[in-house]
Amino acid sequence: MDIKYDFFISYNHKDEKFAEWIAWILEKENYQVFIQAWDFQPGNNFVLQMQKGSANSKHTLALLSNNYLSALNTQPEWAAAFASDPTGVSRKFIPVRIEDIKLEGLLSPIIYIDLVGKNEEEAKQSILEGIKRERQKPPIAPLFPGIIEKKENNPVTSSRGWYATWLDKRISEIENGKDIFKIPKGPKFSLHLIPIEALSQSKVYSPKELSAHKNLKPLFTYGWDPKVNKEGFAAFVRGQQVNETHSYVQFYRNGIIEAVESGLLSLGENTKEIIIDKFEKEIIEHVKLHYLKVLKGIGIRLPIAIGICLYDIEGYRISSYRTANRLHKPDAIEQSKLELPVIQINSWEDSIDKALQPSFDLLWNHCGLEGSLNYDKNENWNEYRGY
Repeated sequence: MDIKYDFFISYNHKDEKFAEWIAWILEKENYQVFIQAWDFQPGNNFVLQMQKGSANSKHTLALLSNNYLSALNTQPEWAAAFASDPTGVSRKFIPVRIEDIKLEGLLSPIIYIDLVGKNEEEAKQSILEGIKRERQKPPIAPLFPGIIEKKENNPVTSSRGWYATWLDKRISEIENGKDIFKIPKGPKFSLHLIPIEALSQSKVYSPKELSAHKNLKPLFTYGWDPKVNKEGFAAFVRGQQVNETHSYVQFYRNGIIEAVESGLLSLGENTKEIIIDKFEKEIIEHVKLHYLKVLKGIGIRLPIAIGICLYDIEGYRISSYRTANRLHKPDAIEQSKLELPVIQINSWEDSIDKALQPSFDLLWNHCGLEGSLNYDKNENWNEYRGY
C-alpha cells in the first residue's frame, strides 16, 4: 500500500482544538496530515476512515489526555500503530501529552512529546523537534561537568564547588571596598547568583540583552535607576553623594548577578541589629520573583549557585522587625565577615524557601539559636509571630 500521509492525528473530539493547531503547524512545514476535523466528509464510514488514516500514514500522533485514554473509539487507533512497530524503530506511534496525566501500561516506557506547562512557541518547538528522526545532538557544546576531584588517602568532604574560585575572589574584593557602586562604609551584605555556564563558557551578553529584562531590582528599595556600565547592566538607588548608594544589583555580561545592600543592616533601634524577618524575606522574594526570572529570561542554563555574605557585622545580633523585644536574647556575632552556605538550584521548580534555609540557619546559629524560626514544620518560610 502506498503511504500517502506523513502523519495521522489520533485524538478525542473534546481535544479537537489541539489537534487542529498541531495539524496546522505540521502542514505549514510541508508535511501531509490526515485529521478527522478536515478530512472526514458527511457520509464517510467513520471506522473505515480511521483505518485509512492510520494505515496510509507514516506516523500516528496520539494526543494523550484523560479524554483520549478513556474513549473506546481511540484505543484501536493507537493500539494498531503500536502493534505495527512495537520496538519504536520506525516511530509509527508518537504520543503527544496534552494533559498532565500519568502514563501507565504499554504507554509508560514510550518517550513522548510533552506540551504540558509550555507556552505557544515552546509547544510548537517541541512538536517540530519531537517529530524529527535526527539524533538529538545539541547545537552547542555541552557544559563541562567540572573538575573531577582527586581522591586522597584521607578524603575531606568540602562544601565548596565549581563557583568557589570566582566567589571567593569577588567576596574579598567587596570586603575591601571594591563595590561596583560606592557603598557607605559600614555593615553590608552581598547576594550572588552564579550560573555554571558563566564560568564554563565564553558566552557574553550585550548590555542591550541584559537591560531588556525589567525584573532587575535592587534589594530593599521601591525606586531605582537603570545604568549601562562596562560590566554590563545595573540598577541602583541614588544616594546623597554622586555614585553613592545603599543598594545596587549588577548583571554581569557573563550572566552572573550581584546584589549588594547596606540599608537592611541599619534598621534596628541601635546600630548593631539585623532585622532577621525582613532580611530573609527580601532575599527570598528577590531571588524567586526577580533574579531567577531574569536569568531564565535570557536563556541561562542550570545549575545556579546562590551565595550570601555579610561584612563588618562583628557584635551584631538578630532581632525582629515587628517588635522591639530582643529575639530570645541572641548572642552577638563574633566575627567581622560571615559567609553563609552556598546553595545550588538545579531546577526552575526548586523551592527557593527550602533551598535557602541552611544559609539562614547558620546566621541564627552564630547568634546562639538552633535555626531560623521563620520556617514551619514543612520547611516553608512563614514569618514567625512569636518574637
